[in-house]
Amino acid sequence: MFVDVTADDPRLAAFHAGIYMDAFAAQQEPLAVWQSALRGEKPYALTVRLALDGDAIAGGIAFELYPRSRCGLLTYLVVAPHARNRGLGEQMFREAAAELRARGARAVLGEVHGEERLRRFAKWGAQRVDVPYVQPSLAPGLPRDADLVLISVGPAERTDIEAFIDELYTVCEG
Repeated sequence: MFVDVTADDPRLAAFHAGIYMDAFAAQQEPLAVWQSALRGEKPYALTVRLALDGDAIAGGIAFELYPRSRCGLLTYLVVAPHARNRGLGEQMFREAAAELRARGARAVLGEVHGEERLRRFAKWGAQRVDVPYVQPSLAPGLPRDADLVLISVGPAERTDIEAFIDELYTVCEG
């Protein structure tokens, strides 16, 4: 079962402190940033969707829609170790991309770290985007991440990608 969580849902904090932090500790995006976005306090729309196995969190995906560039970003996708190799990650990935397109995204992008993950997303139909990219700082005091690669889920025009990167930097760093 999939469920979209709100800022005050205790499952959001459990996901963030649990399998998200296990998989993405290097990014360290603070829970407060997610909560603020989920409350509508940021200039983009964030969705955090969890895959539940009973009461246990089997996985989750966070995705954002940026209104100025009209681009979607798949930001975090993680599946708990006990739920891997069953197609859950691919299902969350495809559904989030489709939802972003349905909400009006002209391009659906993602950030990927590492060749293994890049190959996995390529199997799911994503392709590497040939533009220079450094992820902006996700919160004050956090470094930029130059080790990420942008991917596109479906077609993406270079002008849309450049507009998205500009908007992302404005949102994250001012």
